[in-house]
Amino acid sequence: MEINRAGEAGTIPGRSARFFKKHNVWFFHTREGADVGPFDDANDAERGLKDFVDFLTLADPKTLTSFYRSLNAGTTANRTH
Repeated sequence: MEINRAGEAGTIPGRSARFFKKHNVWFFHTREGADVGPFDDANDAERGLKDFVDFLTLADPKTLTSFYRSLNAGTTANRTH
């Protein structure tokens, strides 16, 4: 049974697996659409995700704006090739 996360109301959104293994190494997928890795094992990937969430929580607005802009630029570049 799925329940809403803290701060969520209404219908529970679809959720997908955040961690995945590819070519014998581990990655995590962010809500922003980035795959982050590689990590040697699933535990390292989980720690990497925690560090990523800490970064998003603690970064100043200017840094976050630059981060999101670089993600969007990478997505655009990937679509043109």
